[in-house]
Amino acid sequence: MAMAREETVLLQAKVAPPRPHRYRLVRPAVTARLREAFDYRVTLVQAGAGYGKTTALAELAASAQTVCWYTIGESDRDPVTFLTYLTAACAPVLPQGAPEALAALHARPADRTAWTQALDGLLNALAGVDPRPTLLILDDYHFVTASAEIRALTERLITYAPPWLSLLIATRYPIVSGELVRWRARGEVLELHREALAFTRDEIAALFAEVFGMPLSAADVDLLSHQTEGWPIALQLVWQGLRGGQARSVAEVLANGPASLVALFDFLACDVLDRQPPEIAAFLRATAPLRVLTAAACDAVRQAADSAELLAQVRDRDLFVVDLGADHYRYHHLFHDFLRQQTRHDPDLAARHRRAAQHYAAAGLAEEAIYHWFAAGEGAIAADAIEAAGEEALRNGRLDTVAGWIDALPAELIANRPRLQCYLGDLYRLRARFDEARNWYAQAEATSRQQGDRAELARALYGQALVYIDQVQPAQAESVLQEALRVSEGLEDQVARARVLELLAENKLNMGQPAEAEALQQQASQLRAASPAADLLSARVKLRTGQLAAARALLQAWRDHERVATARGATPAPRGHREAALVLALIAAFEGDVDQALAMASEGVQVGVERNSRFITSVAYARLGHAWLLQSATAGAAARDHALDYYRKALAEGNALGVDRLRVEPLWGLTRLYGLAGDLAAAESAAADGQAFCRWAGDLWLGAMIQLQRGVSHLIAGQVERAHEVLLAARADLRACSDRFGQAAAALWLALAYHEQRQDAAAIAAINEALDLSATHGYDYLFTRPTFLGLTDPRRALPVVLAARARGHHRDYIERLLATLGLRGLEAHPGYQLRVQTLGAFRVWRGDHEIEAREWQRDKARQLLQALIAHRSRWLQREELAEMLWPHLAPEAAIRDFKVALSALYRVLEPSRSEATSSFIARDGSAYRLRPTADIWLDCAELSAGCADGLRLLDQGRTEAGIQRLQAALQLYHGDFLPDALYESWAEAERERLRNTFLRSADRLAQALAEQGRDEEVIALAERMLGYDNCWERAYRLLMLAHARQGNRAAALRVFQRCVDNLARELEVEPAPITLALAERLRAGDATLPPVTDL
Repeated sequence: MAMAREETVLLQAKVAPPRPHRYRLVRPAVTARLREAFDYRVTLVQAGAGYGKTTALAELAASAQTVCWYTIGESDRDPVTFLTYLTAACAPVLPQGAPEALAALHARPADRTAWTQALDGLLNALAGVDPRPTLLILDDYHFVTASAEIRALTERLITYAPPWLSLLIATRYPIVSGELVRWRARGEVLELHREALAFTRDEIAALFAEVFGMPLSAADVDLLSHQTEGWPIALQLVWQGLRGGQARSVAEVLANGPASLVALFDFLACDVLDRQPPEIAAFLRATAPLRVLTAAACDAVRQAADSAELLAQVRDRDLFVVDLGADHYRYHHLFHDFLRQQTRHDPDLAARHRRAAQHYAAAGLAEEAIYHWFAAGEGAIAADAIEAAGEEALRNGRLDTVAGWIDALPAELIANRPRLQCYLGDLYRLRARFDEARNWYAQAEATSRQQGDRAELARALYGQALVYIDQVQPAQAESVLQEALRVSEGLEDQVARARVLELLAENKLNMGQPAEAEALQQQASQLRAASPAADLLSARVKLRTGQLAAARALLQAWRDHERVATARGATPAPRGHREAALVLALIAAFEGDVDQALAMASEGVQVGVERNSRFITSVAYARLGHAWLLQSATAGAAARDHALDYYRKALAEGNALGVDRLRVEPLWGLTRLYGLAGDLAAAESAAADGQAFCRWAGDLWLGAMIQLQRGVSHLIAGQVERAHEVLLAARADLRACSDRFGQAAAALWLALAYHEQRQDAAAIAAINEALDLSATHGYDYLFTRPTFLGLTDPRRALPVVLAARARGHHRDYIERLLATLGLRGLEAHPGYQLRVQTLGAFRVWRGDHEIEAREWQRDKARQLLQALIAHRSRWLQREELAEMLWPHLAPEAAIRDFKVALSALYRVLEPSRSEATSSFIARDGSAYRLRPTADIWLDCAELSAGCADGLRLLDQGRTEAGIQRLQAALQLYHGDFLPDALYESWAEAERERLRNTFLRSADRLAQALAEQGRDEEVIALAERMLGYDNCWERAYRLLMLAHARQGNRAAALRVFQRCVDNLARELEVEPAPITLALAERLRAGDATLPPVTDL
């Protein structure tokens, strides 16, 4: 009867999993992680209130195998109650219960031995049932962790439970247990904490869109993710606030705090704070002012010495603290809001902030000290702290931080403090708002003069000079810097004087005086150790004096250092046009490194966005324009259009900011872009605008660069005399600036101008200057690839280069350059590459000019070139060529017509040729052939070489490299060799060889693709093969296999029927046995398919 009475008082809801809530998000990742509990002896799910432990476990219970459930309450601290419900919870595996266990328990409820006997009876009952994986869930276990008796019973349960029974304990607070330590050591404990249950950003978006029916913008999702940190109960209550109309947006809900999150704060007050021991609750309230919790800071605020112990308890009880590492913690954002709301009327609040400020000031943590001085209402002390900390904060890119500090100060405090006025000037200057910056520096100058403060006066003058230098206005900056240098004379702050000297050095550089810049920089270095500004200035000096490799190395090292610092949380201040990535982008453009130029300029755009600097973004746009213009040398009009777009963007940014300096570089680029396109009027207009600013600002170097591109524009437009004058002026200015790279580029273009004028001696002298500078300083790329200052096609310089070699100049260096171009042993060159398409059509280009039909004059001249290409590997006698092309003429007439055709061919391939030696056709007596060392690109030769390389790579096991090489080569096969000579016997052998090369290589490529499971590519390639040979039977088999692997057996069988029909029609044969066997497998529905290698 006692048992019956006991059963009637059991709350069945405590031993049944709760029904999953209607408004819940199915979280497969969390459920999958919890399902792992079946594989462990014991699983601990430990997280604070509101983290959805019960919801996640209910979802598991609804979807998993056998689950026993026990929801523990505060009243279950009595071992009898605990064991009674524990036994009832096992009903899913013990339908008859454990009557012996309960009988002993209720007969002697106060006897501790009876508790153990009851648990052992339950364990024995469990051991006697058929084993099946079962999970026993003890939810809300934190209600009984204070009971030593229940902890002992739980440990015994873990130790002696049958192996098929796993235990899952869900609790708010950590569990300390010797048994758990041992099971952990054996790898039998699975632990999930707050991080596993917190909603991810994507889950938050899905929760509101799919469950709550309230899709959020990406910005709202980011805000919720940051503020709630994925806390499930907070997300639920934010939704309720939005649904109930208490707020109109997520930002409003979170901004209103207590007003919008009443339910959350009530929950925290009743279910969390009021349940804590008094000393913990008092600690939470006392430390609410702190943004970062350390034992020392807590001691200072509380005027106590036991904070380390209490902080450890708060952490162990998981009272919404986030571990920041190194014994630093913070409160969860919303829990911190709750604590601050609870203590907002505390009379000791201001004193706590004051004690916190003093602690952080003593520890050298200025930002935290300033925050607490403001919170304590101590504006004047905060201003002192800002003056002390502002310079370093600005140097580290903390612009918003400094702006926030100064904005919080009353205007009357700022009015009498020139240091703060300078900081405001710095803020506006770094954001490229130069007029406002100049005004604040002027106010600082006036205030410091009035107060007689020379140090602050020097700072204000330095700031004004920076405004001019940031806009590259060296003439305007010079007088201000000289006064700053005079004012700083005799001041104790030698670092400040060094900064003025560095700025003077940069200004001298901008004025085209690199020697003076170097001298001033050395003076600055004597006053202080090397600085980042000095490194960047040194790099710019090297850039403007042609030391490109050294500048690149210095900047790359600095950029790598800065990236490491950024990864550690530092934010460098904006540096305008001095940003390492921007200077590296310009160097890469000068060196013709397109990929690096694009990458660095794109990084510059990103830096501009991240640092909120439209100035940086504008310069980056101009550098992207240079990179795309460089790319246009090989990519054509599309890349040139990209360049034009970026130059226009850079101009628009410069106009929007009102900074004329930002217009100059895109005008420089537009001068080159329009000039290369042959639009001389547009090039002249852009150059005139850019040079006008350079003259006004005193920037000789940049003006010379624009002058150089201006000369190039005239040369391309055919105005050689004018080009000669402008290029000479540009070279003279670049010499005055000591820019050896600029001199080399100018000399190269001058050599071409002299060559156009047939002034051979002057051309040789100019090209020797360019070669000498390039050999000495490593400017090989001026002769081997397109560069931003050099030629779009380096081959254009080869006639002059070869002429210099013929006169004995720079022989070894020229041979090295030719080897880099792949033209080792070159004898003659017209200044362009001859490119010939023979596959699918016959087309010929001189450089970028395609030879039109009317230029051939005689069709036989065209056929003569085709015959030489078809037999390019050997000499052809004149008589043999005549027989090939004029088989129906008498020998004398055929020889006569051959000479006429050969003369026409010479003219069409080299219209400007004056010397006897042809660059493309070699002659030995009466024998002719294509010159083996000639600069000729043949698609048929490239196809053969590419296929051979690709097949070799596959044979070596380098599959991916082989696939890529073959794919690139086979793209050249647009059809049969010389289709307009389809019936000429002299082309048949080469045509058949190339077709077989294509088919064999495509077959091998298709096999490699099939082995990688790339069936769509196999299908496309096999169909392409059959388009050239519809009896290539292996292509049919590969098609059948690919379709079958895609589950489309009907398509595979249709391919087989095509094979049967084409073989019968073309060859009157049946398919091979292997093809028939594959088709039979497909018809029979055989699930197994043969490996690719068996086809």
